[in-house]
Amino acid sequence: MTSLEEPPCVHFSVDKQNISLWPREPPPKNAWLLGTLSDIKTSGELLTGRVDNISTEGLDIQKNRGGLKAASVQIQRVNVSLQHVRSQFLALETGLQRADARIQMLTRSWQDVSALNAQIPELKRDLDNAGVFKAKIQGLQSSLERLDQLLRQQRDILQMVSQDWKYFNGSYYYFSYTPKTWYSAQQYCLSRDSHLTSVTSEQEQEFLYKTAGERVYWIGLTKTGSDRDWVWADGTPFSKAQSARFWIPGEPNNAGNNEHCAYLKRASLQAWNDGSCDIQFLFICRQPYIPSEL
Repeated sequence: MTSLEEPPCVHFSVDKQNISLWPREPPPKNAWLLGTLSDIKTSGELLTGRVDNISTEGLDIQKNRGGLKAASVQIQRVNVSLQHVRSQFLALETGLQRADARIQMLTRSWQDVSALNAQIPELKRDLDNAGVFKAKIQGLQSSLERLDQLLRQQRDILQMVSQDWKYFNGSYYYFSYTPKTWYSAQQYCLSRDSHLTSVTSEQEQEFLYKTAGERVYWIGLTKTGSDRDWVWADGTPFSKAQSARFWIPGEPNNAGNNEHCAYLKRASLQAWNDGSCDIQFLFICRQPYIPSEL
């Protein structure tokens, strides 16, 4: 073949399995135009297919876009849920910290309780000793109170003794120096917050006649009322049976029907005699002891 000759066209075809190459037959007239149209048609079909594919893909994209929106909403919900869970987790963590602090405090408290329990026997011994000490202190306090009462009583007695009173068995007695009638003697005793003395026991009778000696003293026994019964001037109940042993034998006899007052005549247990209230004798005032105020 010379250089002026047209080289043979080579045509190749590709199918799914084979690739072949052969010499192309001489094209007919207008073959090139037909081939071009065929190529254009083929390209149009390909473009149509591609458009269809794009449309399908567009639908898929729209579907996927809707899914993405739904997924975005779900993600937002999940985020909200995660935030809520995080808040709960933080609250739980805070609660755990508080619980841990509480447990530590309770542990310390339990340790303190255990320490106190260990000290209970010793505390019990101390308490028993304290009870003994308390009893002793109370005893000492009672003794001090009694001593204070005795000291105050001694002070009161000394004060009264300095005023010529005598103390016996819870009462003060004043043995006068100036004779008076029975009524005048009673008035004098009243002026000194006392009465003419009553006598209610052998011990008191013995104290009176021994202190009086051989001197005569009015006592607070007199008659009152229409029946002329004996009564004590200070209001002490009169016992006829008890007083019978204190009269001189044969007394009272109310001589001359005018002997309505009694007096000490002898230095003995049987020392009383009745006489006229207008006679002037020495007299004995009596005042009960009353503790002075602190």
